[in-house]
Amino acid sequence: MRYEFEWQYNDEMEAGPGSEPYIHFTFMLRFRDVPVGAKGHVAHFCFNVLRNSETNESGITVVRKGFLSCLPLSKTLILSFVEATVAETFEKSMREEAIAYLNKIFIHEDTDFADEFVDDLVEEDELLALIENAFNGVEREDGITLHEAAVIDDYGSEEEFVAARNLDTDSRWQDVPDSDISNHTSIYCFLDPKGFRYYLPASMSWAVKHYEEDENDCGFFTYLAVLPSVAPREVGRGIGSSFDLDAFIKKHSFTPLQVKAIYRFICFMAIKADVGMNEDYYAATKKWRLAARIE
Repeated sequence: MRYEFEWQYNDEMEAGPGSEPYIHFTFMLRFRDVPVGAKGHVAHFCFNVLRNSETNESGITVVRKGFLSCLPLSKTLILSFVEATVAETFEKSMREEAIAYLNKIFIHEDTDFADEFVDDLVEEDELLALIENAFNGVEREDGITLHEAAVIDDYGSEEEFVAARNLDTDSRWQDVPDSDISNHTSIYCFLDPKGFRYYLPASMSWAVKHYEEDENDCGFFTYLAVLPSVAPREVGRGIGSSFDLDAFIKKHSFTPLQVKAIYRFICFMAIKADVGMNEDYYAATKKWRLAARIE
């Protein structure tokens, strides 16, 4: 057998209160001739089925890439269509061509666009100097501190929140302890713009220096902090294309030089740190590139 097919997830078919207008499905193809853990051992796909059909045509209709319509709505019909489509595609084509074709109907989540930015990659020393120059003098002021953000993340008490600020005695982002950066990877969801702008260069610098030994994925979460938030079931809904980068830059008061440093960091993490770049992050990164005015 050329592949093994495995369904991994789907939303409930019955719509409940607050249900999404789409039913999300994911499946995986496993190729036993490729070693486990090696690139190409598996291929992950996802797609959405509209709860309310946009067409009166019965059966399965591909509305657009990653979005199907099924009338009448039937999980059995959906599963059969997908499995048959995959089987027919692999009967007609070799593996790479088959995956490329399936990516026109479903969404191949392993597609990586990072190589398109390889010309904008800079080495560690140059990137560290750029971050230093761009963010030197940035102050936290009255912004939320690292340990305050950690308390918010942990649903701590008001007393814990007040006490947390006393743990952050640094007045320069360059002096934030490495251990604080590496052990608090989820702070960016809980920082205000002043705190975000203050800790971002510290995290970016740490990630560049330690990307080969980043056990807590600090660099990965810093990478995500400057890109649009895309939940797994929101893949393919154009969030990257609709990402309002101008508003993001204005919200955090980033200067043109800071924008350039962030863009170079995104390229570094995607390529050198091998985080990769999916379709949503690709669309957002193109906006960062334009804002950075990279020639």
